[in-house]
Amino acid sequence: MTRFAPSKHFVYMGIVAVLLGLMSGWVAWQWSPAIVPAALFFASALFLFWLSMHPVIEVTDREIAIGTRVISWSSIKKIETTGWLTPLVIKLTVESGRRVFLIFAGDLESSGRLREMVCNCAPHALLDGAPQRQRQAIISVRNGSTSELERHPILTMDDEAEVERMFQRLREVGHLDQNGGDSSRSPEDR
Repeated sequence: MTRFAPSKHFVYMGIVAVLLGLMSGWVAWQWSPAIVPAALFFASALFLFWLSMHPVIEVTDREIAIGTRVISWSSIKKIETTGWLTPLVIKLTVESGRRVFLIFAGDLESSGRLREMVCNCAPHALLDGAPQRQRQAIISVRNGSTSELERHPILTMDDEAEVERMFQRLREVGHLDQNGGDSSRSPEDR
C-alpha cells in the first residue's frame, strides 16, 4: 500500500497569502483600491487551505482509497487527466457512470507517481479516450520520454555525412591524422 498525503507547502503558502492579505487590507484602510489585492490574497488563502485539507490517498494493487471512498481498479472505466500536475486533478468515471474527481495537493514528484500509478493500475480503463493498446505511448509522452514515433535527429545530414567520411578514413588508414603523418611509428615515438 502506498499513501499519498497532502503537502505542507500548501499550508505555508496559505499562511503567506493571509499575511499578504492583511498587509493589503492595512494599505486599503488608507487607499481604497488596495481592497482588490487584499480580497484576492484572502481568496487564494482559502483555496490553499482547502487543498491542504484533502484526505490521504491510499493505493493498493486492488483499489484506490480517497479518504473513506474506496474504488476498485476494475470498476474504473475512464480516466481523464488534466494539465494540472500540482495540485493533481484527475477525473475517474466508474461503472455506474458516476464521475469521481481525484484531487491531490502534493509536490511535483509524488503527483507524478500518483498519476502514473492510477494510469497503470486500472487495466481496462480508457485513458483520455484512448484504448489500452495506445495507453503506454500516451503515458510515456506525458512523462517526458519519447516514443518510437517521435524520434528527433541529433545530427544534421551534413554532419552525418562528415561522420561517415571520418569513419571510412579511419577504417582505411587506421588513424584520423589530417596531415597524413607516418603511421609506421609506434605510439611511444610520437
